[in-house]
Amino acid sequence: MRNITLVIILFFSLCNINAQDVQFNAQAKSAVLAGEKFQVTYTVNKEGEDFRLPALNDIQVLMGPSIMTSSSTQYVNGKVTRSNQYTYTYILKGDKPGNYKIAPAQITVDGKKYNSNSLNIEIVKNEGSNSANTQQSNSQSSDGSFSKDDLFIKVFCNKKEAYLGEPIVVTTKFYTRVNVNSLSDQNYPDYRNFIAQEMTDGGNIELSYENINNKQYRVGTLRQTVLYGQKIGVQNIEATEIEFLIKQRVRRRSTSIFDDFFDSNYRVVKKRTKSTPFKINIKPYPTKKPASFSGGVGDLNMKLTTSQNKVKVNDGITIKVVISGTGNQKLISAPKFNFPTDFDLFDPTSKNNLTNTTAGMKGSKTFEYLIIPRYAGNFTIDPLKFTYFNPKTGSFKIITSQPIEIEVERGEGDESVSGGTYIPGSVNREDVKFVGKDIRYIKTGKSHLKPKGTFLFGSTLFYLAYIVPVLLFILAYLLNKKKIHENANVHLVKNKKANKMAQKRLKKSAVFLKAKDHEAFYDEVLKALYTYLSDKLYLPISELSKDKASQLIEERGVSLVVKEELISILDTCEFARFSPSSGATEEMDKLYKKALENISKLDSQIKS
Repeated sequence: MRNITLVIILFFSLCNINAQDVQFNAQAKSAVLAGEKFQVTYTVNKEGEDFRLPALNDIQVLMGPSIMTSSSTQYVNGKVTRSNQYTYTYILKGDKPGNYKIAPAQITVDGKKYNSNSLNIEIVKNEGSNSANTQQSNSQSSDGSFSKDDLFIKVFCNKKEAYLGEPIVVTTKFYTRVNVNSLSDQNYPDYRNFIAQEMTDGGNIELSYENINNKQYRVGTLRQTVLYGQKIGVQNIEATEIEFLIKQRVRRRSTSIFDDFFDSNYRVVKKRTKSTPFKINIKPYPTKKPASFSGGVGDLNMKLTTSQNKVKVNDGITIKVVISGTGNQKLISAPKFNFPTDFDLFDPTSKNNLTNTTAGMKGSKTFEYLIIPRYAGNFTIDPLKFTYFNPKTGSFKIITSQPIEIEVERGEGDESVSGGTYIPGSVNREDVKFVGKDIRYIKTGKSHLKPKGTFLFGSTLFYLAYIVPVLLFILAYLLNKKKIHENANVHLVKNKKANKMAQKRLKKSAVFLKAKDHEAFYDEVLKALYTYLSDKLYLPISELSKDKASQLIEERGVSLVVKEELISILDTCEFARFSPSSGATEEMDKLYKKALENISKLDSQIKS
């Protein structure tokens, strides 16, 4: 019997698979060099026949189609999932520069014809030889130097104006005509007053080609970030600064033509580039926010469901509110219900199922509310109003749910239980009302009586009531005057608050430690130490270095052990910022504790 059931499940699962829609897609690079071979791939999720490639003007077909088939089957919780993929690969080449549009290909599946998407490919003029490396090397002068036009970075922002919470895409690209070996230092803006979501994973950078001012560049995207403005007004975005390691070829002098032909030396030099800072204007909402607005911005929808509508006293009911669509769902706070007083309420929990896209967060955020009725009866929960702002229309949208009807039956016996106390089932908290203040409270306890004829005037307490406030006023005036004098000395204030500010920054790094964000953790520890040293040594951060700090703290009486420990922490952080994968959580935790101890030692040893 079990085998027959399994066969039936497989049969219906396979039937369901056959009912899936046909997906026919084409992929290729967006830009290639003239004369360079490139690959175009067509994939379809069902077996087809009569595959037809469109006409290719000025583009040659060197090889193809190369057909590859792959399939996978999964059996999870009694459900069978099977997927097939058929891949048709062509090798093409274009010799004439220009922009080309490859029309959709065609394939027949189950007697029906399907078209793929079209492709846009730019064939870029190849200035030098067929080798990209040779071309890049030719852009350098004979002495190995290069101009600022041979390597630079640009930061693109898709919007210069946006509403609060509206997604803004910032893309950082580099353009090069030289051999870039790697990146040694990357300083990106901290995006104050924004919430930033990274789109790139920091892996391999895929290069393309672009022509700028009749010069051919290799272009790579370093980072793509989606920003959500949190403060109204013009926000200054600082410049991005990146240091590249460039591989240069240096020829050695030789008297032999064979040495020139076979031998060449390479050296790696550093090139620091900087983008242009820019501004983004964050606009307020054009109208007053409704009371039900919980921070949602985008194109959103709401769905409300209840686990059950008919329960017994003390049974739990779960209400789910799902906010879906594209926007800033992660930043939305829980919508507020108006629950009856006869329910015990618990704080709502939230769960995100979101994907970061250039249009914003795509997916859903689910809020779950647990309520427990304590008394029998029929109850109505008022409709939930969910309000969000749509930046496309520039207006607020309100979605209203249906009211929730809940029928609560008595439990076993004639009494309801609440918090361990038995209350007659006929009593309902909604029946208890405030009836006025006609009954006065009678004070109990021991009374304190005074002899007749006793007066406050002329007594010791009477004179103290005048003298004490005067003395307190004089003391407060002197203390305030001293505080004003101390606050006038900016350096002294920073010196006193240096330890407190460093501890605050280290607490922020602890948050990154828990989130296992290695790069942000090391960067925050480094900032905490340098800010502390700047405030303690009366020296701007821009003029502060490890050597300078080492010299100054030694002059202030710091021991050699504490100084060396500080330099070790700084070296570890600077190295780990650019090699985040090398830091384990245990090592980060040790470094965090070590930094706390070192700041305490420095604070006790540095002489003002």
